Amino acid sequence: MSDSLKIKWPWTMIWIEYADELIAQIKDALPPDHEMRQHEIFPGIKWEKRPIFIVDDDTTGQRILMNFEKMKRWKKTKHRVPTMRVFKDTAEIAAMIEHDHSAECAKYDEDGSLK
Repeated sequence: MSDSLKIKWPWTMIWIEYADELIAQIKDALPPDHEMRQHEIFPGIKWEKRPIFIVDDDTTGQRILMNFEKMKRWKKTKHRVPTMRVFKDTAEIAAMIEHDHSAECAKYDEDGSLK
């Protein structure tokens, strides 16, 4: 079984030219003592026009959904962090992408206008 993903709208690959900027933005959004600030991360997949990423954590080998639209309190402090979900495998990510694709497509008619 291949570990590659088929990316479908509304998900998209990030432009590599923006990778360093996105990594810095993600890490800067985390509290100073958050463990992921020290990790090697790469936000390779993004929901188009929304601050939601699938991040490869090269330090742990995990893939994490980071949703900056849904923030939560960090360890009973005033800091707020994006909600995070660790994927168990590539199939789980593929299923989520397929679900999101179908849900977004259902909002539009065949001519591209909103229903």
